[in-house]
Amino acid sequence: MREVLRLAGLAVTLLAAVVWALLAARTPTTTYHVVPLIVASAWPAIDGSVGAGLTQRRSVNAALGGFVLATATAIILGVKGDLDGPTLWATQGTVAVLVEHVAVAAVGAIAGFIHAVRTAGTAPGGE
Repeated sequence: MREVLRLAGLAVTLLAAVVWALLAARTPTTTYHVVPLIVASAWPAIDGSVGAGLTQRRSVNAALGGFVLATATAIILGVKGDLDGPTLWATQGTVAVLVEHVAVAAVGAIAGFIHAVRTAGTAPGGE
């Protein structure tokens, strides 16, 4: 069971990235501002919540993994031309949206890491 819990965060992160890619491909002029935050934070946050044998190193790795996946997804979508919507600061263009998504993903990774570290010891099966 513990092995399944270790994969839950990664599975949700991958699913969120796939859903984001599908949404962006369907409506490229719409910017999904919060999705990079969800993709980057899901893995460490879920790992921390379920206490999947979490250590500080695993928390860092999960946060970096989520950030890299969110950034890679944003870059792929940008190259495909699926990020043509506006940014939060009312500019348009793929580069501006990429910058916004990377910044939001960084915030998500940090938030997920903090949540993982704070909850790992209190979650069921936490260490």
